[in-house]
Amino acid sequence: MGLFSKKKKEEVPPDELTPETKSKLDELAERGNALEKEGRLAEAVQVWQEGLSLIPEPQQFYGETVWFLAAVGDVYFQKRMYQEAHDCFDKARGNLSGEGYGNPFVMLRLGECCLEIGDEKNAVEYLLRAYMFAGEDIFEPDEDGEDDGQKYFDFLRAHVDLNRGEDHAER
Repeated sequence: MGLFSKKKKEEVPPDELTPETKSKLDELAERGNALEKEGRLAEAVQVWQEGLSLIPEPQQFYGETVWFLAAVGDVYFQKRMYQEAHDCFDKARGNLSGEGYGNPFVMLRLGECCLEIGDEKNAVEYLLRAYMFAGEDIFEPDEDGEDDGQKYFDFLRAHVDLNRGEDHAER
């Protein structure tokens, strides 16, 4: 084999997950959700991390990775562990399946985390993306009422003229 005959190794998307793996991931997702509803957050994170461990490498090709990262990141966000939450949501955003960057919840939480860790430039970008995907409703409080979405919406409005498109339509 000659010096120039070696091909550069390209990342090739992996095969689909097996039905068995998908079934187990669904089971773990549901179990984690149930634990979270019961307030057993640490146990929920463990279950979701178990789910992540079942997803083969390279995990960034699988949409299921986005869900598990977002679930873990949301618990960190609830616990005000903003850097850890940011790391999860940033990985979810970069998922090559495309299911992270186009996910309004991922964009919202990533923007909120950016604001909390002092990265206002990226906070504006991600909060604006969440707003563009889902509108003002995405900033509404969660069922438990503990999520202060208004704080983040007010921050976004202070940095972006959200009515600009409406103003032009009226003229």
